[in-house]
Amino acid sequence: MTDCSEPSASKYEQILRAAVEEFQENGFADARMDRISARAEVSKRTVYKYFESKDKLFRSIVDVFAARFSEVQDIRYDPDRPLRAQLVDLAWAEGRLLIAPDVIAMARMIISETLRNPDLAEEANNKIDKTSVFTAMLRDATQNGALAVDDPEDAAVAFIGLIKAKAFWPVMFGAPIVSAGEMEQIVQRSVDMMLSRYGVAP
Repeated sequence: MTDCSEPSASKYEQILRAAVEEFQENGFADARMDRISARAEVSKRTVYKYFESKDKLFRSIVDVFAARFSEVQDIRYDPDRPLRAQLVDLAWAEGRLLIAPDVIAMARMIISETLRNPDLAEEANNKIDKTSVFTAMLRDATQNGALAVDDPEDAAVAFIGLIKAKAFWPVMFGAPIVSAGEMEQIVQRSVDMMLSRYGVAP
């Protein structure tokens, strides 16, 4: 095992990766900081130097996970761009995360806590929920006359669901992570379905 006297990005990431594995395998309640330090190949003192408690470590992982969604948060409807291209960009902002192994690992960790610790899991889910971004895009496109969506939030949930049905939930139950090529097909088909249901004829 190694130690460090100054903050190290590599040590920080080693600990986070090890903690994701530990929480996923044993749950929050049964996770142990000594096992996390062993997995990360750092001393227990180093783990506590970065994270004061197991609770803070779990929440730090959630914060890192949430930060990966910043690209989605920045997407806004642009009336001067073709609608289909914007919907593809929005779907890919979600899809790009779902082909990233570290994102999938963190998602599995959070989902594993849903039954064991519902409050903690709900708090994590609230930080990474992207429905509002999809809702805003569909609402603004409707107000501009590019779509005809009567319930933007419901449509947003359906849009995300089209992507996750093929690229997220099967993976959570053991299927391999989809490739970029497979995700491209999922994105295009999801956008096709949304335009088929809500598109406005030119």
